[in-house]
Order: sequence, then C-alpha cells, then structure tokens
Amino acid sequence: LDLANALNVRDAPPPRQPRGPSKRKGDRPPPGPRRPYNFYETEAGVEIRVGRRADDNDRLSTDPELRDGADWWLHAAGCPGSHVVIRSHADDLQQSDPETVVDAACLAALFSKAAARPPAGREHEATGRAAVSLTRARHVSKPAGAKPGLVRLSGDVATVRVDLGAEEKRLTRLLATKDGDLLEGKG
Repeated sequence: LDLANALNVRDAPPPRQPRGPSKRKGDRPPPGPRRPYNFYETEAGVEIRVGRRADDNDRLSTDPELRDGADWWLHAAGCPGSHVVIRSHADDLQQSDPETVVDAACLAALFSKAAARPPAGREHEATGRAAVSLTRARHVSKPAGAKPGLVRLSGDVATVRVDLGAEEKRLTRLLATKDGDLLEGKG
C-alpha cells in the first residue's frame, strides 16, 4: 500500500470525459404498431397484402381485423413462403380480374422458397416457376398447436401457375407500389 501511494496509484477509474448535448430526435410522432404485412396495389387499384414473417402470416390469414372471409387468400404450394390476401370480395375474381390474381400469385411465389431470389433491390429479376394455391380466406384455418405460418385449407382450392422469369415487368410495377409508395408520390 505504501508503494502504491508512493507511485501515486489509485484504485478509482480514470475520470470520464463530459458528454456532449443529447441529440434531438426532431418532432417525429412515436411510431405506431408494426403492420404484420406489406401491401401492394394492382393496376385495377386492388390492395394485395403480403405477410412478413411466419407469425405475421398467422395474423394475416386468420385475424378478422386484417382480412374478411370473402377476401381471396394465396400461398406458394408445397414450400414455405408469405401468405397473400387479395382485398376483393368478387365471386368471379379469376374471370373478372385475372390480372389481379396473377399479380397476387407472382407476389406469393416471389416471397416464397419457390423463387430463386436475386439480391435486394433486384427482386424483379426473380426466376422460377411455382404453383400457387388460391382460395377464399374463410377456408383458411390454424390447426391447434401448429407452428407459426402453418394453416389448413378447406373448401375449393384452385391452383394458379406462374413463371417469375416471364413476369419481370409485372414484378417491377408491383414492387414500385409497396406500401403505397407510388400512390403517395414516394416512388
């Protein structure tokens, strides 16, 4: 101890530099709750919702606040991927607005393991062919105890086949409308 005092060694940590003024975050409102989906808009003005993660897919597919029973539901058949909801109650959607159905099927295939995904920012260059299941949202249910993202389909289920390699222009158009960017003048 005498040696430590003689050498002027202290047990206390060195003094800290004073901190500068804290940064102001601006007058931004607090963020609202995160939406469990991204949305896109077709040329006909129909909203398409695409789930973000497995637990978000559950909410999008089964929560009446996020979809109506009469809406249309899609998912790439036989592989993991996002659940997709077309916000339309048209009974004859496949005949009256086939472009909307193909738009949604392309998004379901793009955001699934069925597609060969290019790097971020070049999603419109995705390739791959996929079969996409199409049914009414009321025919989608969550089995008890099932893992996130797993649902059961009942009733009439149609199959829409898409080739993403041939749909580059469609994907470019759809991706430009993500979350209303095109509509709000952001993109």
